[in-house]
Amino acid sequence: MNEFNFGFVRRPANDVVADEEVNRNLRSTVGFKTPQLNPSSNPLGVIPNATFGGVTQAANLLIEGRFPLRSTHDSMSVSNNLTKMLKAHSLKTGFYWDRIWRNADNAVVFNGEYNFGVNANNPLETGYAYANAALGVFNTYTEASARPFAYFRVSNIEWFAQDNWKVTRRLTFDYGLRMSLVPPIYEDNNIVSGFFPARWDPKKAPGLIEPTRVGGTRLGINPITGVTYPASLIGALAPGAGDSTNGMVVTGRDPGVPRSLLKNRGIQWAPRVGFAWDVFGNARTAVRGGFGMFYNRLNLDSVLNAFTSLPPLVQTPQINFSTLAGLATSSGLLFPQNVMGIDGEGKVPTTMNFSFSVQQNVGFNTALDVAYVGNLSRNQMWQRNLNAIPFGTNFLPANQDTSAPGSPLPQAMLRPMRGYNNVNFREFASSSNYHSLQVQANRRFSAGLQFVASWTWSKSMDFNSNDTETVSVLVNPRVWNYGLSSYDRTHVAKLSGVWDLPKSGLRNPVMKQVLDGWQLSAIVSFASGSPLGIGFGTTVPIDITGSPTDGARVVLTGEPSLPKSEQTRTRFFNTTVVKLPAIGTIGNAAKTNLRGPGINNQDIALFKTFQMKDSIRLQFRWETYNTWNHTQFAGVDTTARFDPQGAQVNSRLGELISARAARI
Repeated sequence: MNEFNFGFVRRPANDVVADEEVNRNLRSTVGFKTPQLNPSSNPLGVIPNATFGGVTQAANLLIEGRFPLRSTHDSMSVSNNLTKMLKAHSLKTGFYWDRIWRNADNAVVFNGEYNFGVNANNPLETGYAYANAALGVFNTYTEASARPFAYFRVSNIEWFAQDNWKVTRRLTFDYGLRMSLVPPIYEDNNIVSGFFPARWDPKKAPGLIEPTRVGGTRLGINPITGVTYPASLIGALAPGAGDSTNGMVVTGRDPGVPRSLLKNRGIQWAPRVGFAWDVFGNARTAVRGGFGMFYNRLNLDSVLNAFTSLPPLVQTPQINFSTLAGLATSSGLLFPQNVMGIDGEGKVPTTMNFSFSVQQNVGFNTALDVAYVGNLSRNQMWQRNLNAIPFGTNFLPANQDTSAPGSPLPQAMLRPMRGYNNVNFREFASSSNYHSLQVQANRRFSAGLQFVASWTWSKSMDFNSNDTETVSVLVNPRVWNYGLSSYDRTHVAKLSGVWDLPKSGLRNPVMKQVLDGWQLSAIVSFASGSPLGIGFGTTVPIDITGSPTDGARVVLTGEPSLPKSEQTRTRFFNTTVVKLPAIGTIGNAAKTNLRGPGINNQDIALFKTFQMKDSIRLQFRWETYNTWNHTQFAGVDTTARFDPQGAQVNSRLGELISARAARI
């Protein structure tokens, strides 16, 4: 038997926004007159983004970075499978090929973005984000110099051969091999750039405008020429000093770099094997097991999308510690900016799944299944900041800003690789593991009853739960980042079923039609809560670690989790053990410290089908979700807030602050 499939999908995605909605968000409408560095990137003149760190439920402003979005996403796939039955063997072979064309704007900060949050290192700091904004004092300002439009191309081809071999009436083997060719994603016009650590030359590092005082006025000075600038330009790249794109490589301009930044790893071999054994030959007890390897195609947003908006293609400088008034004078110089790189080895993320189970027919048309299921993932992506500032740097006498007593030098001057802010390097070096006991009872529909009951007891551990999550370069990731996955749930139990309600026994045809033939279905769910970490802030800016890039965690003097009998809505965990870390330390808390509220939910439906005619039926359904209107809390306030003396002043710490949906 031959199976052939061909498919093509076109999926355009374009913003359609009413004029009145656009007009509400224009600079001219709201009267915002501070100029942009690159107004040509924002032809509509929409308002800038703004964040207010440290303010609870702040009124942050956000315009999506692709607005107005123009995008097309076309995909085509072809597959063909051939099956041959040969005595005790069922042989199968086939291939799969696909191609994706994605043409789209890339998300950049085309309209500018202000961070008015509090920062202990900002010499203009007021101590409150809204006060900073009212006075025009910002922590950082970023803005892209251009808006790229990218033409991404993705494809892969896989082929396989497998055999299902019925060795005896009681024993069956499955085995096969799948081959995957997963070429890296590329951009058709080669508008891709990335940071290569081996290409960065410290001798070519650009100079920076340094702080100084002239006649009692704080100014910036070019260390090469001695030319002075307004203080708002302190930390900018000094003109004519060094290479502003030191270590950056553009794919279309360097023949030694793959157009995707990644090597093609060639064929990936994926063996699969499994068996099923009827232990006693009576079709009541079965043992099954299996192992398989799987390869993941890399995610576009993780490996290439962001690399189309990096320097020198797009400049996105970050201006630190300035004012709205001073921003207008900053347009002539570049500031250090965040850049990214990726491990060119391009290892393909790999998962190994394995399982072993026993199924037993326990009677009553019910089968019991007990299984161990696990998987190991390797070559997963993580991100490290290669330009992190070491702990304690701000405290060193040599790093003090003599023009602003009591403040360290701007962080751009403290970076190991001068000329850049964060250098986020993505590597295929992470791993994860999952192990579980899975129990299921399954009753086939019989005597008016069908149900499935399942329970999973599991644990999932990793360094990071998504591709672009950053792991520490200052602390061993095994210590600082390894822990429970964000999606780990210790227990998940579910019961679902359908029950034909007993008949009334009445003979009256009308009453029999009304009362008989009803069915009740239900889904009952119980699950452990998600792992949570405890964060903190301070009422006034405090530099705990001496590193502007890496903060501390809280100090835990005991176990924060409380027994269920002691948990209340206002005290979900023990807040008395949460302490402010001492200056010069990094705290002792793990990645996660407790679990949030679990799920305890019941959905019930009642329905009946009325036979109107031979060809016409009418069904009445009453479906209820969270049937008993059981309050199921979801969110917990896990952010401590300390005053300068170390007293915890967040009255809502440990309080349950949100709930899942009420009855529907």
